[in-house]
Amino acid sequence: MKKILISIGLCILGYFTATAQEEESTHSIKISSYADGYFAGYSNDLSQTELQPFITVGARDNSFGVNVAQFGISYEHEKVRSNITLHYGDIAEATWSSEFNMIQEANVGILLADGLWLDAGFFRTHIGTESFLPKNNMLSSTAFKTFNEPFYQAGARLSYDQLDDWYFEVWALNGYNSFVDNNDAKSFGALVSYKFSENTSLTYTNLYGRESEDDVSPNQNRLYQNIYLNHNWDDKIFLTVGFDYGLQSNSDLNNPSDTASMYAGVFTARYQFTPIWSVTGRAEIFRDENGFISGTTMNTAGDVTGFDLTGYTLGAEYRPASSTYLRAEVRHTSTQDDLEIFINDGDPTNNRFEVLFTLGLEIDKVFKF
Repeated sequence: MKKILISIGLCILGYFTATAQEEESTHSIKISSYADGYFAGYSNDLSQTELQPFITVGARDNSFGVNVAQFGISYEHEKVRSNITLHYGDIAEATWSSEFNMIQEANVGILLADGLWLDAGFFRTHIGTESFLPKNNMLSSTAFKTFNEPFYQAGARLSYDQLDDWYFEVWALNGYNSFVDNNDAKSFGALVSYKFSENTSLTYTNLYGRESEDDVSPNQNRLYQNIYLNHNWDDKIFLTVGFDYGLQSNSDLNNPSDTASMYAGVFTARYQFTPIWSVTGRAEIFRDENGFISGTTMNTAGDVTGFDLTGYTLGAEYRPASSTYLRAEVRHTSTQDDLEIFINDGDPTNNRFEVLFTLGLEIDKVFKF
């Protein structure tokens, strides 16, 4: 009898010990850090204190610099999660909010139902084919359309991931590329992603809202849409194709009461020679003739116009470990003939050449308790 009681007691103790361990493992904290340094050179003559136009990564000419140095901490539980990332560097200076320049993201979420999360706070954008962070892309430099898409946003997100191969997000936001709103209206957006297979996925994103300030009449309402396809063949050839299309009411330069439109596209392909060596090429276009996304400038005829850009990039990557990379890239940019926005040897030109070297390292550590 004594042996039976001891056995039962050991079983009960083992059950509670296993249960406690299981409960403990439901909490996790992830500490992450990432740094990317660069050297860049441009044919466009600007001083090192000036940032090159339409450049996110490696924005200073003939300079060594830091694209980003960031630190993040995230917490996850079965029903609660939170995330904060702080960053510093030329990416933040070239693209980020002046009000909260060092905050890349800061948000908290709760589980409402199985697979349904509500998150609120500051976020990185849900729109775009590429990320603004080099570590997340096949090339370190970003496309012109990426430079003109939102980088950050403030608001709330509903996400759902319990349907096979489907993922959904619905957003309520302050506005387009905004932490602090410029009007009393709100913007709304969505993300829908479908996974055809382990190698192929298609994602659509959008954002709609009033972008004009409260004292501007008539209102300027913007609809921005992005769609992109990712595919790879046998982990050797990687392909990304993205297209953006935007509309904004009462924004045509020739007839201010008409709706203006813009479009942009990018095609990126990588060939992975070995696990550590690869080469990547990218072709891109950006057409915003009315400048409601990219802003306006003056052409050689003295007319106000938006931007029309074409670019080609070729890059190579050496990745000795999964957490680090060394990249070298060359790129040629051209604008329409009458838009000489670059300076080469003191003369206006519609062409720019650039070289970019980046070296990055990412470190993550997860603690469970």
